[in-house]
Amino acid sequence: MSQRKKKPRRKDVNFSQAVEVVESSVRSTVRVTACSVDACHERIVTNIKELSVDIAQWPLLWVDVEGLDDVPTIRAIGKLFEIPHLALEDAVTPDERPKVDFFENQAIITVRMVRIDEGTIVTDPVGIIFGSRVVITFRERFTADGFRVVRERFRMHRPQAERFGADMLCSLLLDAAVDGYFPVLEQFGERLEDLEENAINNPDRKLLSHIHDVRNDLMTLRRALWPTRDLLHCLSRESSVFVGDHARAHLRDSYDHTMELLDLMESYREIGSDLRDIYLASINSRMNDIMKVLAVVATIFMPLTFITGYFGMNFDRSSAWNMPLLGYSYGSIVAIAIMVLVTLSMSIFFWRRGWLRQWL
Repeated sequence: MSQRKKKPRRKDVNFSQAVEVVESSVRSTVRVTACSVDACHERIVTNIKELSVDIAQWPLLWVDVEGLDDVPTIRAIGKLFEIPHLALEDAVTPDERPKVDFFENQAIITVRMVRIDEGTIVTDPVGIIFGSRVVITFRERFTADGFRVVRERFRMHRPQAERFGADMLCSLLLDAAVDGYFPVLEQFGERLEDLEENAINNPDRKLLSHIHDVRNDLMTLRRALWPTRDLLHCLSRESSVFVGDHARAHLRDSYDHTMELLDLMESYREIGSDLRDIYLASINSRMNDIMKVLAVVATIFMPLTFITGYFGMNFDRSSAWNMPLLGYSYGSIVAIAIMVLVTLSMSIFFWRRGWLRQWL
């Protein structure tokens, strides 16, 4: 059974002088996507100071920070974009619960993207900070880019400045994070079908462990999806200076997707509970079959034991009524014939009753 290790909270992102900072040898990858009405430019930045020129030049700027261990780079980004200390800390905290907070000039959203790592469900934290023209995302180094769909949309369709602002970009990122749950749940459906078939045809102890893993994975998804639904409801229903009407419509669509995922997940949870009941019923049925076999074998050997025990008694053979057949030349053959006849008679009786057909 897989065990998940909880990552430590990154308290060293705070600018407190009392905390010692240890610089990471692995630097974060900062990918910048800048867009205007008729142009879209994408590049990787190594010097954070270069972003100050992009802020003044482009009407829409997306800064994607991949890798949360490079504390100096994260601090430099927070200082350049004037991100509040608490917002920056929440954005890079691995175990942060999905939520939305509003500050004076920016809003922060924390969500969790899902992936399957060696058969285990893993939810990775994603922090999104956006204002009027800038969107900044903080995420771990994924094996696959969860925002690839959004990047392709940027490359294929240049966003119109009057319709595609930071709030709209934020809604697309949230939609990509939510839609990433669908293929994972589809694989869950296939896993549950295989487990159901094994629970009926071949129940064993490993199957119970697999069922338990599925239930744990579903609980992991539930802990990530329920607060995501709440933050989407907050962004799509409540009025805010950071979210326009066009973006709010897309957020409502993401909210509907979340509700669909939750309904599907609850259905899978019920199936998981039913699988455990099916497993226990199959084990009990198999135990009953074993007991029936043992009972039939014991019933057949009961008269044979009586016959052998009867002729095994030591009495005086001078009387014709004491232990017949003991002095007969073919007594052993007659006794064996009687035992065979009794065995065949009982087997035929059990067969006609239908007690042997399921095993033969």
